[in-house]
Amino acid sequence: MIRFLFGLADKAISFVEFCIIVDAILSWVIVDPYNKYRRILGTIVNPILDPVRRVASRYIRIGFIDFSPMIAIILLEVLRWLLRLLLIILI
Repeated sequence: MIRFLFGLADKAISFVEFCIIVDAILSWVIVDPYNKYRRILGTIVNPILDPVRRVASRYIRIGFIDFSPMIAIILLEVLRWLLRLLLIILI
């Protein structure tokens, strides 16, 4: 049961990372923020990216480039690594 829950969390992290990448690519291609695809992805991605953007805007200032998707993916990978470490400890 524990293995199933950790596997489910791993798949959820992979899904969110995929959505972040697709949202970043769509932000280059589809500029309209009211596009239905961007809004759907925004409901998934914005709760994760908004806090990262607030913190990153204080410390990282490089023109108009938004590094928050990359930072969020790195943080999600660290979370995945910690979950796998916890799984090894529990089993």
